[in-house]
Amino acid sequence: MLDARNISVNFGGVRAVDDVSLAAQANEILGIIGPNGSGKTTFLNALSGVIPARGSLFVDAKPIPLGHPSATRAAGVMRVFQHPQIFGSLTCLENVCLSSPKRRFTSVIGAWCARPSMLSLERQRWQRAFAALDFVGIAHLANAGGDELTYGQQRLLEIARAIAGEPRVLLLDEPSAGLNDAETKQLQQLVQSLRASGLALVVVDHKIDFIDALCDRVAVLELGQLIAFGGTAEVWSDAKVVDAYLGVAHGA
Repeated sequence: MLDARNISVNFGGVRAVDDVSLAAQANEILGIIGPNGSGKTTFLNALSGVIPARGSLFVDAKPIPLGHPSATRAAGVMRVFQHPQIFGSLTCLENVCLSSPKRRFTSVIGAWCARPSMLSLERQRWQRAFAALDFVGIAHLANAGGDELTYGQQRLLEIARAIAGEPRVLLLDEPSAGLNDAETKQLQQLVQSLRASGLALVVVDHKIDFIDALCDRVAVLELGQLIAFGGTAEVWSDAKVVDAYLGVAHGA
């Protein structure tokens, strides 16, 4: 589904991501962890095309050019950012509708010459948006403004917007940040239900318990390099991972 090969990102003379290769399959949740500054968010930025990067990216075995967000989006890769990116002046339903990939006949000429088709597609778009809100459990807030939501509800709204975009791959950056235990548990159940829909999910997070309960495989980054990758039990017992988190020197 998602195959990232030899991804590297440089900021001046600093290599923030150094030759990292990872793959996530359909119905799989891949976790990425690492200390602060390890390159986790930068790696997601490279995959979503918002920063220049070197390497190769494939979705469903099709090559996707790096550094081009529109190409990544067209390939079905959607992103949920570390801080909610919502429009407070729009309703929840309007926020979700923004992600719809199907906007045929929405130009002035299209709306005038093909009005029945335009209206039919618009109804479908709004229905998908409402279904996405219902999926994440905030359909009752469809007409509430984005600035009326709690932080946890804003998180759910962002996920609903990503779902409505009909992704093949969903990248989630620190989705549990700022959530309490109950909200984190709700988020865990939601992400697991997304896996059942056939998506490949890549989740960056600092909460080890959340990653351990959620993910099928885990990748660990340190200083931009991949130092461990595998099942959760295998990764947690890796000496390099323990060293990276506890600051213990190798061989000590």
